[in-house]
Amino acid sequence: MSNADTPTVDRRIAERLLASRADGDHFPEWMAGTIDLDQALQLQVAVLDDQASRGMKVGGWKVGLTSEASRQKLGADERPFGFVPAERVLESGSHISSAHVAGLSIETEMCFTIGTDIDDAMITPDRVLEHVASVSAGFELNEARTGSATPDFFSMVTDCLTNWGIVYGAPGELVDAASLSASEITMSRNGEEVFRGVSSDFVDDHTISLCRLVEQLARHGLMLRAGQRVITGAFARMPTAPGDHWVGDFSGIGIVEAHIT
Repeated sequence: MSNADTPTVDRRIAERLLASRADGDHFPEWMAGTIDLDQALQLQVAVLDDQASRGMKVGGWKVGLTSEASRQKLGADERPFGFVPAERVLESGSHISSAHVAGLSIETEMCFTIGTDIDDAMITPDRVLEHVASVSAGFELNEARTGSATPDFFSMVTDCLTNWGIVYGAPGELVDAASLSASEITMSRNGEEVFRGVSSDFVDDHTISLCRLVEQLARHGLMLRAGQRVITGAFARMPTAPGDHWVGDFSGIGIVEAHIT
């Protein structure tokens, strides 16, 4: 889906970032303050292409800045994306080793399974759910990766906005945008409720977020594919510790569980 309007980044910068990441430096000092959002996303695509060349398959995507407060903080009406490797798209009840994920934190997020490819960058919110097979309760797993500089927002975009993986629950009933926004979400750790809230109080209309993701992916020569899973913004983010059993309960949709070891 690439075209003449697809942003490009200097290949030398991409290769330098890949070399830094290979050395464990996800946020190199030389990059801090030197890139904008389009460049950051194109650098992320360079990371994706590098991993794909070594066998990685994309299993899903996250949509960033899906609350008005987060966009006001950035000062831009944007929805950056982050790719999720297929091997890190996990079923509910999975065990995640904190020893393998630095500074693991967990977020409750709605998770959509794409039913058919979306190749229309101008798709509208009233039509996008036609391409969605199901909605599930979900968790996003985040990793606090490190670098030689404190990352700014654009540096984090190159690094998939801290995403490590997704946990998804059983398919729930996919009704309409209003019903999704009205879902009440609770989050519990080891049987103790730590969060309760309604979707619309925390994130945008999910159909709008899906459309903005499609639009942004198209600008960077990408698209949503059947079978991929998409998370559309956090309701709550919590630190984790070994032994934690997390449960997210989404009214009208279902539950999701994760065990931290």
